[in-house]
Amino acid sequence: MLIMIILFKKLSTNILSNSLFKRCNIAIIILSGFFLLNSITLFAGELHQHIEVTIVDQRAQASFCRPEKGCSLVRPETLGLPAGQMPVDKLTGTPIYVSEFSIFPDRTAIDSPGFEGLEGDMIAGDRVRYLASGHLSYWNTEKRQWSLAPEGIQVRLAGGLDLEPNQDCGQVFCIPNTVEGFTLFNRDGIDSASSLIVGEVRPDGSLHTHLDWIVESNQGTPSAPVGAYMVELQLITDSFPIPSEPLWIMFNNGLVLEDFQQAVAGRVLQSNTDTALADQLFSWAESNHPSLFPHEAASIITLGFYARCYQNGVCVGVKDNHIFAVGGEFGVNVVTLGEFDVLTAQAGL
Repeated sequence: MLIMIILFKKLSTNILSNSLFKRCNIAIIILSGFFLLNSITLFAGELHQHIEVTIVDQRAQASFCRPEKGCSLVRPETLGLPAGQMPVDKLTGTPIYVSEFSIFPDRTAIDSPGFEGLEGDMIAGDRVRYLASGHLSYWNTEKRQWSLAPEGIQVRLAGGLDLEPNQDCGQVFCIPNTVEGFTLFNRDGIDSASSLIVGEVRPDGSLHTHLDWIVESNQGTPSAPVGAYMVELQLITDSFPIPSEPLWIMFNNGLVLEDFQQAVAGRVLQSNTDTALADQLFSWAESNHPSLFPHEAASIITLGFYARCYQNGVCVGVKDNHIFAVGGEFGVNVVTLGEFDVLTAQAGL
């Protein structure tokens, strides 16, 4: 969220994987083998993949990995896309990495996508971190539309680590304690830790690590509605703190193949935002609320939003069928003004 605010203002002016989850998987396989066999969905592991991490121009870069180098990549055909067309958001150009939740007796979770760096791609000992941002997006099969996730539903990213200074070791130099944490993505933004360590680069300059993704209610129960969910991350390292371009991770939660392909198509093969209608709404707001939107402004695409920014510090944007604003009278935190189709109807557009 903080990254989004900073950029909006500028425009206007493998010890790290969750071992508990791994042990839980082993126990479930032993005790509940029949249940797990019957819980395997149509994909049967086809959505397992890695996000390739490299350093380019003094900055972390995430990209679709190269299977010829030994990593896992989902085939476009599996997603209903033409051969060779990778899942990239049509409006913003943001890459989308896909995965699929598995159903276990006590949780709905997956440890994919993982993060992969090839030998020599990074500096040995450097720590790779994620920056969580945005809102939890949701594909509703009834409306055939991407929107915000239902109230009370979240995706938990677990297994990342942070460092706590240790000043009680009795030595001149104390090794920091490592503390496991988690990040919560929901319709209102990000809760708990917004940035944690993904992994530490190996001595040969490579990286391979997996964190755990869990979809649940805000009470921690595995009761999230069937649908597709999507979160947003950026990557940094201790040595290269400039954030990467945003990346999105899309999860299938119980949709049959055809429905999940429609969710993918709703981002990749068509724009999720009617930009012409958005421009009409922005212009209507400039005419009817000049104290908030004091002049005509050009529309831009930033951080997944179709947006306009004004000299008074206000930025307003459309994403996931909702209108968001930040700056000026709206304050330093991004606020949701309402549903896009509802507000356009109220404006008579």
